[in-house]
Amino acid sequence: MNRLYKNGMIILGVLFLGYHSVYFEKLSERDNAVDTSFDFQAFADSLYYNGITKSEHAVELSHLIKEVQNNTEQTFEDHGNRLGIGTSAFFMTQCEGPITEIEEDHLLIQVDSSLEVAINTRYIFGNALRDASQLVALTDFKTNADFNKVSESLNALIRQKVLPPIVENLAVGDVVDVMGAIKLSRKNLRDPSLIITPATINMR
Repeated sequence: MNRLYKNGMIILGVLFLGYHSVYFEKLSERDNAVDTSFDFQAFADSLYYNGITKSEHAVELSHLIKEVQNNTEQTFEDHGNRLGIGTSAFFMTQCEGPITEIEEDHLLIQVDSSLEVAINTRYIFGNALRDASQLVALTDFKTNADFNKVSESLNALIRQKVLPPIVENLAVGDVVDVMGAIKLSRKNLRDPSLIITPATINMR
């Protein structure tokens, strides 16, 4: 009886240790795990200061709108960037004009007599700047989560450090030069909703 009891306890102990020595993880969770050893904020800083702010492929907004309406496919091919097969693409654009309105989350500038554009100054989220820059690709990273972390870090830099000291000193009537990302859709090119996610705002 004692031997039987002892053998039973040994078997239970082996099963207990075996169960707790095996770790199961969903494959989807492993695929989506962000590489914490990579410094995404340092990468975003370099992407911004050494790439985006020095980029020369931003298209003047009035010219971009005219070109995309007259020669849609070629303009999307030459200047747009999109992931997947959707009808929209991100473009890096530049515009200049006087501020006509300042709100808590945006400002409006009059680019010309027929073109007014909103500049987002608060809700800097999404992938607009990352994708419009055309400086990074999904294939540069191991997972979608890593790729999206680049956007999060870049947006945080602009939202928290770049824009506040500039925006707080702006007033209606100031003339500013803005460079940033805009999203255009092939489905709405005649009267597009023009909202720029800014990378830089400079007073003239």
